[in-house]
Amino acid sequence: MHNITNQNGNMQNFTAQELLALSYENMNQEIGRWSHERATGEIERWEFWARAAQLPPHGSWRLWLVLAGRGFGKTRMGAEWVRARALENGEVRIAMVGATLAEARAVMVEGESGLLNLQGGEGLIWEPSLHRIIWPNGAIATLFSAARPDSLRGSQHHFAWADEIAKWDKGIAAWDNLMLGLRLGDAPRVVATTTPRPVALIRRLVGEAENRANQVEITRGRTRDNHQNLPGSFLAAMDLAYAGTRTGRQELDGELIEDIAGALWNRDLIERRRVAVVPEMRR
Repeated sequence: MHNITNQNGNMQNFTAQELLALSYENMNQEIGRWSHERATGEIERWEFWARAAQLPPHGSWRLWLVLAGRGFGKTRMGAEWVRARALENGEVRIAMVGATLAEARAVMVEGESGLLNLQGGEGLIWEPSLHRIIWPNGAIATLFSAARPDSLRGSQHHFAWADEIAKWDKGIAAWDNLMLGLRLGDAPRVVATTTPRPVALIRRLVGEAENRANQVEITRGRTRDNHQNLPGSFLAAMDLAYAGTRTGRQELDGELIEDIAGALWNRDLIERRRVAVVPEMRR
């Protein structure tokens, strides 16, 4: 949020969302007080445009887990967070982990909301053959594939961005290798962005947050929270097709749905009946 002068001559904080909530006349009056330099600076600042839920939580968290519906703006959140860490720290090492290298490149780097397409580019050097991005200040972000957990062995990082962790085929192994290498600097941190699914890794991380373990903070959100940046026709079609369904609750509302209503076998029952050694079986 940034200071601008209100009609009484006092300083008042506004973001883009708060400006849009003003009347057309008041919004024009406020913006009319800005210098050209300030206006140019504002439109290039993520903190000005972002919704409150898209900004990092306060406190000494180690993991920021973003569980939100499709179109919420998760990729932009992750890319902006990586960019901020690179610019403010210099010569840091950042891991960017996708389900595969191809997905990491297509979404996290080259996608519409990926690092290469953020406003106010800083002269990034993208080296596809080496799977890395280099900033002029020496910060380096390297891509990894969650499908190859061992590729994370031996690497050390200050920060990490893990994308769509609910679809990682080898989620637990990839996550553990990532966390074991997150050991550089005084306060290493990781952001995980995903549409939730009831897979083992998601259940584990949500459980850690509920038990206040490992300094986990969770942000939840729905597709419709980003309605100002999504076509109205898309939102209407999604509501018509999926409102009230299991798919809609998971993919649009970002709910973590553990069991199908009326199922004979639920996950709690299955987990309670797990055994360390499988007994001899006979048909």
